[in-house]
Amino acid sequence: MGRGAGWGDRCVLTSSRAYTSYMNPLSAQSSKFLCLAILAVVALSLPILAADERAAELGGNTILISGAVAAASVLLGAPLAFLLSRSNVVARKPASLLLLALVFTPLYLQATAWQAGFGLHGWCTSLVGGLPPLEGWRGAIAVHTLAAIPWVVAIVGLGLRLAEPELEEEALLDATPGRVFRRVTLKRSSQAIVAAFLWVAITTAGEMTVTDLFQVRTFAEQLYTEFALGDTLGAAPWNLLPSGIVAAWVIVAGLVLTSRLVPPDRHASQRESRVFRLGPWRAPASIVALSAVGLLFGVPLVNLVAKAGMVVSRHGPQLVRHWSPRQFVVVVLDSPLRFSREFGWSIAIGSLAATAAVVIGLALAWNAREGGWRAAGAWLTIALGLAVPGPLVGLGLIACFNTPEWPWLVYLYDHSIAVICIAQTLRALPLCTLVLWYALRTIPADTLHSATLEGATALTRFFRVALPERWPAVAVAWLVALAVAWGELSASILVAPPGVITLPIQIFGLIHYGVDDRVAGVSLSVLATFFLLAMVVAVLARRAPRDG
Repeated sequence: MGRGAGWGDRCVLTSSRAYTSYMNPLSAQSSKFLCLAILAVVALSLPILAADERAAELGGNTILISGAVAAASVLLGAPLAFLLSRSNVVARKPASLLLLALVFTPLYLQATAWQAGFGLHGWCTSLVGGLPPLEGWRGAIAVHTLAAIPWVVAIVGLGLRLAEPELEEEALLDATPGRVFRRVTLKRSSQAIVAAFLWVAITTAGEMTVTDLFQVRTFAEQLYTEFALGDTLGAAPWNLLPSGIVAAWVIVAGLVLTSRLVPPDRHASQRESRVFRLGPWRAPASIVALSAVGLLFGVPLVNLVAKAGMVVSRHGPQLVRHWSPRQFVVVVLDSPLRFSREFGWSIAIGSLAATAAVVIGLALAWNAREGGWRAAGAWLTIALGLAVPGPLVGLGLIACFNTPEWPWLVYLYDHSIAVICIAQTLRALPLCTLVLWYALRTIPADTLHSATLEGATALTRFFRVALPERWPAVAVAWLVALAVAWGELSASILVAPPGVITLPIQIFGLIHYGVDDRVAGVSLSVLATFFLLAMVVAVLARRAPRDG
């Protein structure tokens, strides 16, 4: 086999050594400990769950929907990530921007857009007749999968872009581009594929928006339903044990996920990633990629546009539906005024939460930039923030603030936006911290060391060196936190004080009865806002240095 075998062994050895420092700064022993922890938690909790028929059903539903969504989204999203990040398909940058906008778009809004076409009273459902295509398990899995694919494209695409071009070019001396992709590029991004699978599974298991909409019983949805019925807070501790067990599963999985997401010890290459030329396959690959983006972004947009301009008029004994441009313009322009109060609360609470998340995230990321045990605070914050279901965050805050022994806490809970701001801060903190951690990790050590030799204190190095060099990343982190806070529903709906209704809470309540023209109009306004946020983030990300 000669030279080819030596190349293969060399690439595999180099790739395997680089994994630990690239995607997982934890030691191999720590990673094994986390895997053993998952197995131990599962083994100890299975008998308890099996003994409770209701808990077994909820646990099975949670595992089934999160596993199905994760598998489907990775199978569909990973090839799309390659086409848009490392191939020469047509219009890959505009397509990537549209998918970035979908990453920013909250789940409740995507569910609204799909419901407007294929759900209860959707325009396509009304046109065809019969039962809606999106209902029950089919609807929950489909909407979750369609919303998760942009996240898979983003995570896997990042892993593909961070594969060293030097290693690929060395391998190209001995092998074809296809073999280099399989033996080097794909191996270097395999950890990102695992991270994408875990990300989707964890976030799906902790969400109740779609499962409540389609009446699929999971633990997160059950927590929300029981609170709405007034049963959860008064439940006996034993009755809450199954929920705690499933939360423990998800949290330990979140710890493993975060170990794959934290910044690498080494800096990324400053060279541009190699673009794989598809040759005669470029045209069909471009059609596939653009069709997929059109499905993910264009179809929901068309659904909302069609629903916002739909008019029903009577012609004799029949009711005729038709689309009116005038109706569409009136509904869309009127929606900010009609929902001005909800817009105002969302902007005020989201801005406060984003600012708080950036302040806390900066402190965590600055302390964690050197890695090791100094990074434990940021690591645990990201893991717990991603893994703990939103309804559980809300219930925890209620238990802390709705305490008669502390009247001032009860006052904050009932008569201020403090608790809902805290809820949104906790939900936005993981992504915000992750962005800041990557940014501060890339500051050259020589720059900080030179400032130290000149007598700069830690605070001086932070405010006079780090922040001026990484202000675009700080702005990106604030916008990311703002987007998460604006779209947060599962915790906010439990802790919102009387008279405070954000846009997610209002829209979520309305779509249970079907998506009408009012909901479609305000959803288009919100979607335009998130698209603008995505464009600003894309511009700021280009200004951020790739490496110190």
